[in-house]
Amino acid sequence: MGCNEDRGPRWTRPGPHRVRTGETDEWTTVDGQPVAVFTQEPETAGPRPVVVLCHGLGGSHRGYAGLGRHLASHGYPVLHPQFLDAFELAGPRFGLSDVDEHTWAADPVSRQKMHALLFDPQHWLSRVRRVHAVLDSLGPRRTGVLVAGHSFGAYTAQLLLGTRLAGFGLDDTDFGHPAVTGGILLSPQGSGDRGLTEQSWAGVERPLLVVTGTRDFGARGEGVEWRREPFDRARSAVKHLAVVRDGDHQLGGIPQHDKGIGPVAAAISAVATAFADHVHGDRDAGEWLATGPFPTIFEHTHQEETACPTS
Repeated sequence: MGCNEDRGPRWTRPGPHRVRTGETDEWTTVDGQPVAVFTQEPETAGPRPVVVLCHGLGGSHRGYAGLGRHLASHGYPVLHPQFLDAFELAGPRFGLSDVDEHTWAADPVSRQKMHALLFDPQHWLSRVRRVHAVLDSLGPRRTGVLVAGHSFGAYTAQLLLGTRLAGFGLDDTDFGHPAVTGGILLSPQGSGDRGLTEQSWAGVERPLLVVTGTRDFGARGEGVEWRREPFDRARSAVKHLAVVRDGDHQLGGIPQHDKGIGPVAAAISAVATAFADHVHGDRDAGEWLATGPFPTIFEHTHQEETACPTS
């Protein structure tokens, strides 16, 4: 999986912990809505920081299972909250009976109805509120949380990291949460989209991992330079960019439900886990990331102004 694999083999393999999966709706939002959460947790690890993993538009909280399982096997409890645009909820609400989570995007009527949520500021807020409800209920585990997300989930994660929006009546609104220590953004959005401007990331200082691909195009054909804006513009002292060579928006199948993932998604899982370890004080993990692991899969940029903040 790359000539640098011997520099950090523990991140490229499943970790030492058996993983227990489950589902709960014990969390509720401030307006009383229950939030379904799929959980992947290490059975044998001691207390470790939580990772909250946000799905994309029309996706499932049971998706991204391979990434979540890899993180959990390395000791991180992973919480996958369900959002109101999950097709399991939105499809019946919109009367979309002839398509499913995997096929709705190819149907013009379904796509129009689902994309209305994508550009609805109230729906952006509903996603943020759902993650806040989960974070507010973590009790003693509410420290050192990493928030991760893909596509629309990356947009949600950006807001939770302190990214600011302009317009839509949301100027100067702080969407962040004090429990969040860093972020993992898979196919994030750049300026000019849903209230994001070139100044949106001026207040983002937490550690940041951004993953995109050379063919990961936005809705208006935006390319890598746009996708990498959160990396370029955030003021994080620790940040890492991994660009998948010839990678499209699916990033090697990273949203899949099943646990058997291909080499690109496996490499992303390894890099994400090393980043999580580095954020929480593992110098070896930071050094491994700086070497540019999986060189046949990624182009890397690593920036670190100081030692990892929690080391």
